[in-house]
Amino acid sequence: MERANCPVLAATVEYYDSTGGPVTPAAITDTLDRDEAAVATRFRQLVDCELLAPVQDGYRPTVTGREFLDLDVECGPIIVDTDDSS
Repeated sequence: MERANCPVLAATVEYYDSTGGPVTPAAITDTLDRDEAAVATRFRQLVDCELLAPVQDGYRPTVTGREFLDLDVECGPIIVDTDDSS
């Protein structure tokens, strides 16, 4: 299932769900028609945003990552206000 808001994350979730195992950049590079190094960079960015989690031999999607895919937003700068002084 292709989800336009973040293709790398969507491909990771699809691969993880279909195999039940960790995902590597090499595993989804052909699906995305992107360079493996670019996919690896995106994986690290998604980990920094807590949308993917590193596991032995690869990565897995987080609950937050799955929820992000369900939002109607573009994959790009998302600002989260963590200030609880409202």
